[in-house]
Amino acid sequence: MNDTSKFIAIIGGGPAGLMAAHKLLEMGHRVHLYDAKPSVARKFQLAGRGGLNLTHTEPLDVFATRYYENEARFIPLLKKFTPDDLRDFCHTLGQETFIGSSGRIFPTKFKATELLRAWLSDLSHKGLKLFTRHKWIGFDQQKNLLVEDNKNQVITITPQATVLALGGASWGKLGSDAAWVPILAKEKIEIEPLEAANCGYETHWPKTLQESCFGQPLKNISISHTGKKIKGEIMLSSYGLEGGAIYALSKSIREAINSNQSTAIFIDLKPKHSEEKLAKTLEERKNRLPLGKFLKQELRLSSVSLNLLKTLTSKEEFNCPQTLAKKIKNLPVTLHKARPIDRAISTAGGIKFDACTDDLMLQNLPGIFVAGEMLDWEAPTGGYLLQGCFSMAVHVAQGIDQYLSKQS
Repeated sequence: MNDTSKFIAIIGGGPAGLMAAHKLLEMGHRVHLYDAKPSVARKFQLAGRGGLNLTHTEPLDVFATRYYENEARFIPLLKKFTPDDLRDFCHTLGQETFIGSSGRIFPTKFKATELLRAWLSDLSHKGLKLFTRHKWIGFDQQKNLLVEDNKNQVITITPQATVLALGGASWGKLGSDAAWVPILAKEKIEIEPLEAANCGYETHWPKTLQESCFGQPLKNISISHTGKKIKGEIMLSSYGLEGGAIYALSKSIREAINSNQSTAIFIDLKPKHSEEKLAKTLEERKNRLPLGKFLKQELRLSSVSLNLLKTLTSKEEFNCPQTLAKKIKNLPVTLHKARPIDRAISTAGGIKFDACTDDLMLQNLPGIFVAGEMLDWEAPTGGYLLQGCFSMAVHVAQGIDQYLSKQS
C-alpha cells in the first residue's frame, strides 16, 4: 500500500460492493469486505444461471432513459463507467463477451460462475480481505460499524470510509433482506418503501383456462399498458403473468395498481397483422375448416394463445370476425397485485437521493456511502440493472477517494 492508502470497509458482496472494492484497491486503498452469507454474489450467480445479461449496446442517451425519472442522474454515472468499460473489465479478467441479436451483452461462457471466480481471484491478488458470515448490525454511539462475526461475537470496525451495498429486498435468502432499513431509518435517513419491481402480476383466471397453459410462454406477442407497447414474450402462470415484456412495464403496472387497486394490460397475439387484415382473413375463412383449427393453421396461433383467447372471449365474440380480430389484437387481462417482493427480480424504493451528497455519501452519516439497489431507482431487465450498479459503484469509489484526500 502507498502512504496515502486508507482503510475502507464495504458491507455487501454483490456486484456494487465488488466493483467498489475493485476500484478502491486500484486506487491503492486497504479494503475489507464483509458479507453475511457464506459466499458472496449469490443473487448475481442466480441471475446468471440462464445466461448472464451484463449490459446493453444502446447509445448512452437511450440507455439512460431506462432509469425513468432518474435519467438525468444516471447519464454522468454511465459516462464514468460505460458498457464498453464493463466489457473491457471482463476481458481483463480473461472473460470474453459477445453481443446478442437483441443488443444485449453476455459473457461468452454465458454464466456468472466463471466470471465471478476470476473476479474474486483478481480481488484477492489486489489485496482484498474478504470476511464471509459477517453481518452488519448497525452502529455504536461513535458511528463505528458493528458486525456480528462468524462466531456470533459482535466486533467494532473503525474504517475511514464505508460503502453500504446491501441490495434491496428481493430474494432475501440470497442476502438482500432489507435488514438495513430500520438501521438507517433510526439515523433519520429518508427511505422510500421498498416494492417489487421486474416481477410477475396476479390475476383471477377463469376456471375454463386449461391448467396445461400454466408454465407455457406466449411468444412473438406484444403487450400494451397506458400507451406503452412492448414486444417480447410472457409466461402464463397459475397466479397470473410474468416474463420479459411484463417486467418492462412493471413500473407503470405497479403504479396503476397502487392508485386504482387493479389495471388492465392488452395482449396483441399477432403484432405483425393489422386488425383490418385479420378481420378480412376471418371473414374469408373456408367453412369446411373449424374456426379453432383455422386460427392455428392459417393464423398460426399457438395452442396456449388459442386457449387464452377462447377463455377471455365470449362465444358471440369468438364467432364474429370483426370482434374476434379486435380481441386478437387487444386481449385484455386485468391485473390485481404484484407478486411478493421476495420473488421479484429487483426492487423499487430505497434511500432517497436527496438524503445523499452528489458522491452518494449519506448527509446524516459522513464517511458512509451507498451504492446499488439500496438507493431509490429501478430499471427493466436487459442489462440495465447490473450496469447501473457497476457505474454507481465506480462513482462512489471515486467519491470516497476524493473525500479521504480532503480528510488528510
